[in-house]
Amino acid sequence: MYRKVCFRLIVVVSPSPYSSFVTPRSAAQVITLVAFDMLSGLSILRPVSAGVALLLASTATSAAPHFARESNTSYSAIIAFGDSFTDNGSGAWVVSNQTWPANPNYSGGRFSNGPVWIEYVAGNLSVPLVDFALGGATSSNALVQGFTGPNSTIPVPSVDDQVASFLQPGSVPSNVSLAAPLFVLMGGANDPLFNASVSANQSFRALIASTAQLAAAYPAAHFLFLDYPDLARIPMDFYVSGTTTKDALHAYSTDLAALFGGAFPTGTAGATFVDLMPLFAEWEYYGAPGAFEFAPLGAYGSCLTGAYGETANVTLCADADDMVFWDEYQ
Repeated sequence: MYRKVCFRLIVVVSPSPYSSFVTPRSAAQVITLVAFDMLSGLSILRPVSAGVALLLASTATSAAPHFARESNTSYSAIIAFGDSFTDNGSGAWVVSNQTWPANPNYSGGRFSNGPVWIEYVAGNLSVPLVDFALGGATSSNALVQGFTGPNSTIPVPSVDDQVASFLQPGSVPSNVSLAAPLFVLMGGANDPLFNASVSANQSFRALIASTAQLAAAYPAAHFLFLDYPDLARIPMDFYVSGTTTKDALHAYSTDLAALFGGAFPTGTAGATFVDLMPLFAEWEYYGAPGAFEFAPLGAYGSCLTGAYGETANVTLCADADDMVFWDEYQ
């Protein structure tokens, strides 16, 4: 889902919540524009349908930490925590001793064929990026252990472990200022994939606990939270049998979005939540995939298949730009 290509002007004629903005032909870059817009308050995005607006349900059961810093300000650095969606090649590739991801079509140790979304955000904001994210990470290893590697046998630090590492002295280069950092947390997708009994509320609580630690240590920070596409509709689900598992993944996805939306509604000082589920829905056949220059069926399947051993052979599509997903998970 990550292709670095030229921006082109697209006017979305369908009732899309992400209409009339300059978009690249890349899911990662579209996500970047969504995040960048919400951080900057530029109003590039124009929601026109309440049905696909950001979820604002007040169902959070954990109190969100207090944020002192207002939005629409400059950031001194981006510090990212998460999993393969945010891993810029310095995570799973390193802990696996440069053995995973193994397929040569992956780019620079990333789980993509190019820069991941957070690299575009940092470039757009012209600020340094320190990326602690690792492919396979969960919200907390105390809740469910995360793994990476071809057979998911290599334990990896979870989001709360990553935060703990960051809070240690000397965790960032000396030339990176933490005077006004932007902390990015995108975690939780692996929790139900490694343990189907984990609830969205448990993952949310773990992520909020990490957030509270960061907010206490850096009261001038701004926070950016993102959820995921519906985990019941990612390409890997094609290989999952039974509706029970898919129903559980769908419930987890919608619950996690509602929890974050309730804790951090639009306009929350010092914190921004980006709900990606409506955006990914726009890329499906009955949405507006053509408006984003994806193929009509670009959200179904992935460009690279078989890298996780789910098929007998590894195959690569003819045009990655047509597809929303690069591999079966992202």
